[in-house]
Amino acid sequence: MSRTSALILLGILVMLVPYSGFPSAMRSLLTVVLGACVFGIGLILRAREPRRAAPRADEPAPETQVEPAASEPSHGVSPI
Repeated sequence: MSRTSALILLGILVMLVPYSGFPSAMRSLLTVVLGACVFGIGLILRAREPRRAAPRADEPAPETQVEPAASEPSHGVSPI
């Protein structure tokens, strides 16, 4: 079972625990244990996802060119 499938299954179990019919102490314990499992799997998935590289301070930022939209005024310049 993949981690994402396990995460979905644990999420469903966390939603069903309050309606399970277990005694109150057991429900609380199951909720905490299942929640900790969801948290752990979420951390693992987050750590394994590729990270976006932030531009370093010694590298120049890529140049971008912004063109004005057609609806913007041309600051008093007539298009003759």
